[in-house]
Amino acid sequence: MLRHVFRRDQTNVGDWYCPPFRYFDLGGEGPYDIHSVPVFEEGDDVILGGGGVIAKSFAPHMEALTAQRPRLRRMIAWGVGESLNVDKSGGLVAPWNGPLPDYLKAFDLVGVRDFGTENAWVPCASCMLGQFDRSYEVSQEIVIYDHKRIPIPIDGFPRRSNDGDDIDATLAFLASAELVITNSYHGAYWATLLGRRVIAIPNMSKIYRMKHAPVICRPDMWRRYADAAVAYPQALAECRKANRDFCGQVKALLAS
Repeated sequence: MLRHVFRRDQTNVGDWYCPPFRYFDLGGEGPYDIHSVPVFEEGDDVILGGGGVIAKSFAPHMEALTAQRPRLRRMIAWGVGESLNVDKSGGLVAPWNGPLPDYLKAFDLVGVRDFGTENAWVPCASCMLGQFDRSYEVSQEIVIYDHKRIPIPIDGFPRRSNDGDDIDATLAFLASAELVITNSYHGAYWATLLGRRVIAIPNMSKIYRMKHAPVICRPDMWRRYADAAVAYPQALAECRKANRDFCGQVKALLAS
């Protein structure tokens, strides 16, 4: 039996819409929350993903899952990402330049949303959302998109956070501006897929490894770097192709 595992948090729109089972016909059961993974049956297959689960706070849960490897048939990581340097006080963190944890070696197939690692680049499967094919009118110059627990210290612009699960309202908000200032991974990712320019203020190192890189700066420096932010018209097609290709690999592996 195929089991799906991700961070099942309906109060975080990025976590809620990241798992690949929402977009690809994979079958299986679940989904299970990485925080409370049960003991699976002998010979089960597991797909983990997506989300920033390569993090110190997730390490005990990742290790508990991968400890089941000897009894499982296949283990696949799809669109997972690292978040190994964290500063939730609002400070600007440095990139993570060390190796990724050894527990990734338990997986038969690994696709990470972080670009430039030794693993295949497979961005978050939420790029498959049909809402990215809509046209959105730009009605304002700048919006702020906060991580719900880490507000950005910039005032004077419309703002929204990643709280909740309203994906339509979230994408419409991000698409409404020419420039999005955010400290949320999915805020930066989705704004990029919508063709918007992005400034990221990272409190977690995951922002640094995006293939279609935002401008990164401190909150007090954003005006200086605003003109350096660029759109990536090719990003949506590239991200979708990477996921479709990886899905083909997943299905072939599960069928073998």
